[in-house]
Formats: sequence, structure tokens, C-alpha cells
Amino acid sequence: MPPRRGAGPRPEAEPSAQREDPGQHPERRLGSSGLYVHFPWCRHLCPYCDFPVAVAKGEPPHDAYTAAILGEIDARAAMLEGYELVSIYFGGGTPSLWRPDCLAAVVDHAKDAFAAAPQEITIEANPIDCAPDRLARWRDAGIDRVSIGVQSLEPRELVALGRDHTMGDDGLAAIDHARRAGFRSISADLILGIPDAHTDAVPAHVAATAAAVDHLSIYELTIEERTIFGKRAREGSLRPLDEDTLASLYERTHAALTAQGFDHYEISSYARPGHRAVHNSLYWRGAPFLGVGVGAASFVRNPDGTATRTTNTRSAPAYLRGERTADTLVASEKEHAADLLWLALRTTDGIAETDAPPAFTAWLLSERLATQAQGRIRPTLRGFLYADRIAARAVQSAETP
Repeated sequence: MPPRRGAGPRPEAEPSAQREDPGQHPERRLGSSGLYVHFPWCRHLCPYCDFPVAVAKGEPPHDAYTAAILGEIDARAAMLEGYELVSIYFGGGTPSLWRPDCLAAVVDHAKDAFAAAPQEITIEANPIDCAPDRLARWRDAGIDRVSIGVQSLEPRELVALGRDHTMGDDGLAAIDHARRAGFRSISADLILGIPDAHTDAVPAHVAATAAAVDHLSIYELTIEERTIFGKRAREGSLRPLDEDTLASLYERTHAALTAQGFDHYEISSYARPGHRAVHNSLYWRGAPFLGVGVGAASFVRNPDGTATRTTNTRSAPAYLRGERTADTLVASEKEHAADLLWLALRTTDGIAETDAPPAFTAWLLSERLATQAQGRIRPTLRGFLYADRIAARAVQSAETP
């Protein structure tokens, strides 16, 4: 099934074979790191969203927020001292609402602060924001990758998801505009498991979108407790698809996209050759990153083998008042090692045999969740389906004396 939950036994299909890719393993170059910039404002709140977002009443405070972001970069740049900044990622929220000159100011400031020439600069965008003039200004700002929140091409499903684009052609039109604007790489987000959707075949929006993009992120519609969908599910007015149906959808999607030449390189990620996401690959490989803005998280490895994760306040007013860090968590050396283990096993690259505890490896192989060859442990498609079990076992291994 799509990522984030377990499922029943599935066929022993393998994820697609590893391909050499200029964008893969950026963290393996000495000291690579990333910068994540969160823009929290949206036109409205999608009923499935549990991200740190705020509904804009009128125009968001573009200039004030830009000043706050630049100030946080300056205050925290030392966190990445000694690392090469290889990626900048604008996420949200809806960063495509941010004025293009503000985006350009953040890009320029980050390049100066880190003496960096990033390999990849990404912006998440809603389809209705992908007008040719705005796309051109993003390109002028140095952004070379756009990730478009298509989600579906079916108007009925878009309405059910509460999206602010409801015409089925909006997503494909946005992709076409981005292609004409000259972006190096175009990605699209799609959702599987929309209630009442047709589930007897690979959703039509997957095949149609795949034909037009370089990268796809395909997620299960996860019902989070504190969302509008969570409330509806508790009331019984929303019935999520069952796990077997989701697992079948996931497998058929995997088969369809790999047949089209996509590399299923991470549980929810598919890329054409040369288009793996540089920024997200940093997360999966445990590279350090600085997150600035409302609700953003940061991660750094410590010399003693521990790791520190900090998270900013989810309140936009508090952030604009200068109140930033809301939470700090230090993982022990064993906990950090366990995190690196299960994160690596979200990807087809897997992990080196020498980095996996023997008992853990034996369990993976006996459960047919991974294969062992050429000095690496790599997940099977069944391993992708059981990702939560793998993560739980990795954590358990860290807790065992």
C-alpha cells in the first residue's frame, strides 16, 4: 500500500533497480546539507492537512515574513558551518503565494550566508499559481525545480479533497506552463486512496500525470486525528479505503510507473533518470538540514554520535514576534543509528551490510522484506509495504541492550 502503514502479505515484486543518477546520494559528497524554508499561509485549509499552516485573510505579510526568514538564516547559519549547502526547498503551506521578489531575496541571502551554489532549488506550487509570468519570475529567482500539487485530475475528487483548483485540466495545464518556462525538473504530488474513487485499476490521473513530469510523489490519503477528515472519520461520515485495497492500488501503481521508465527509488517517490529529489534524499540519508520559518524542523549530527532535532513554533504571529524554537529533542547514539537504519530502508539503495545489525538483517531476510547482495541490504516491494514494521523493529533493536 502507499507509505506510512502496514498491510497484509503481498507478492514478492522488487522495487526498480538502482540507476546511476547525477542527483542521487548528494550527502555522500563531504558535508552536504540542505535548507528548508516554510511558508505557512494558504488560501484555505484542506480537510486532510495536518501541516503547520494558516489561512490568509487578505494578503499574507510578505515583507515581514521575508525579514523574519532572513533574520533566522543569519541567526542559525552556524549550524551548517563546514557543510556544503546543496539544496534549498520552499515548502508549506503554499509558498507559491509568496511574492516572487521575496522568494528571490531568500535565495540570494541563503547563497551569501552559506557561500553556496545549490544543485537544486525547489518550490511547491498549487496549479492555479503556475501562470507563465509567475513561473518566469521563479526561474529568474534561481528556482530550477517545481513540485506541483496536482493531487488528482478528477473534478469530483478535487472537490472531495477540498482543493482550491477543481478543474481536472488545471494540473496538466500547470505542468505544461512549467515545462515551457524552462524548469530543469518538474515534479507532481498525487494522492491514492481517495474515498469513493474508482479502485479497479491504476487511477487515470496517475498515468496521465506521469506522462508529463520528471518526478512523482504519490501518497496515501492519511486521515490525521486533528484534521477535518479526522473529525468526519470519527463521526462515520468518511470511510477510508481498507488496507488491502490500498495495498493493491500501490502495487499496480508501482508496476505501471516502472513500466514507463520511472525509478521507484523511495516508498512514495518515482523519478526518471537524473531527476531524483536532491533535497528529500538528504532526509533519507541522515544528512544535516536547517529548517527556517513557521513549524520548520532542523536536524544536525553531533560529534558524540547523538543527533539533535529542533522544531519551530507552529504559530505565525509568534514567529513574526521573534519566537522561534518550540521544541528540541536529542536522540541518543543508538536511537540515531536506528533512525538512519529505517530511513535508509525507505529507499531502493538500502543500507550497507556492515551498518545493519546481524539479527535485524536476518529478520528482514526471513520475512522477505529485503534482499542481500553486493554488500547491501535493499528493501523489496513487500518491504515498502511493511515500512512501519521495519521502522518499529529498527527502534526495538536500538532499545535492546
